[in-house]
Amino acid sequence: MTRGRRIAAVVCGVVALAAVATVGVLGFAGVTRVVAVGGQTQICGAKVGVSAVESGKSVKLLGVADTALTPGDRVRVHPLCVVEVVSIDAPEVDASEADASANIASAASDAGAPADGAGGRVELRWRLW
Repeated sequence: MTRGRRIAAVVCGVVALAAVATVGVLGFAGVTRVVAVGGQTQICGAKVGVSAVESGKSVKLLGVADTALTPGDRVRVHPLCVVEVVSIDAPEVDASEADASANIASAASDAGAPADGAGGRVELRWRLW
C-alpha cells in the first residue's frame, strides 16, 4: 500500500467514526433549543411554531401537532425525527402587570382581536429517533 492510500484510508476511517459518533449523540442525547412562545424555529427541516395553550403548563407546536403538549410529551416531526417538550417557563408577572395585561386582554377581546399568549420560553429537544 502506498503512502497516499494509507493516508486516505486513515482519513476515511476518522470521518466514518466521527459520523457514527455524531449520529449516536444526536439519537440519544438530542439537541436542545429554546424558543419564545409566539415564535417559530426550524427543527429537522420543518418549520415549527410555538403557541401557548395554558401559560406555563402546555403549548402547541404548530405545524407538527394538533394537541396541547406538556413537559415530557413527544411528537414525531417525520419518520427520523422526534421533538420533546423539555420545559415551559411562563413569564414572571407582578400583580400590577397582571392587572394591566388583563385589562388589555379584555379590551382586545372586546375589539375582536385575539389575546396574545407570547412571553414565555419553551425548551425543546429534538433527536433522530
